[in-house]
Amino acid sequence: MIRSFYIQDNELHWEKNPTKFFPDGDKEIVWVDLQSPSAEEMKQVEKHFGIEFFTAQEAAEIESSSRYFEDSSGFEANSAFVVYEGASYTTRQVSFILKDDLLFTLRRADLKSFAETVRKIKTFKKGTTTKAIQIWLLLLETQIDYDADFIEYLTRTTNTVSRKLVKEKSVQEENLLRITELQENTILIRESIVDKQRLVSSMIKSFQVEEPEKERLRIVIKDINSLLQHTQFSFERLEYLQNTFLGLVNIEQNQVIKIFTVVTVIFMPPTLIASIYGMNFQHMPELAWQAGYPYALALMVLSSLAFLWYFRRKKWL
Repeated sequence: MIRSFYIQDNELHWEKNPTKFFPDGDKEIVWVDLQSPSAEEMKQVEKHFGIEFFTAQEAAEIESSSRYFEDSSGFEANSAFVVYEGASYTTRQVSFILKDDLLFTLRRADLKSFAETVRKIKTFKKGTTTKAIQIWLLLLETQIDYDADFIEYLTRTTNTVSRKLVKEKSVQEENLLRITELQENTILIRESIVDKQRLVSSMIKSFQVEEPEKERLRIVIKDINSLLQHTQFSFERLEYLQNTFLGLVNIEQNQVIKIFTVVTVIFMPPTLIASIYGMNFQHMPELAWQAGYPYALALMVLSSLAFLWYFRRKKWL
């Protein structure tokens, strides 16, 4: 799908799958958004505007040239956006091209930040200047706001798991899996934010970005740094919860081993006594004794009770 955004009468309008990209009259195109486009749609845009999008493989590369490139004609960049797909969170690469004051975006997922950016632009006062680079910055700012919301969600979930773990002392497997899932999501959002940090830092250094936009970028960098600090704290907290869970597991295992050890020790004297009187010797005084059998049983019980008393006195039970 292709969406073409243009300014008419100082207001933002858009057209889905436009038949032509150069509006007539006083229309000024500022943004072309490609969402999960077909090969034909990509070729159509590239041919009309003389650009070349990153391939999916190139967009996923971690080399600096694949994440950000700048020359006299404009900017090309890729950034990872966190999305919720298939009952789990993952990252999707979004490609940006800024050329001749015209923004191109290529994405293969439905991202809320794009719809929210359009909504924000529509709320601008009539007459407000809307440049392509301003739309790009607004997209980044909006996505960072969503990243902050996601971090807050992870924090709330961590609090829930922490309370359940501490109060209930629950060592169920689902708690460990939940902690591991939170760790993976925290790493995911941190990698996405670090990716945006590299992008914004490069834009601040650019001579093609004007001072008002650079000031906005500096504010974005401050927000990004605060989010990175929060993710670091969250990850350390999750490691603490994981260690707490493993500690509770060790305590439970020690209790089980302790019970088995006590049972084994308690039944050792009766076993020894039964072994002695179970010998097949002819000359054993107690074999002909009428009270020998109850005597042996009483001796077994008393020996077990003696060990139980000793364990309780030592507070081992």
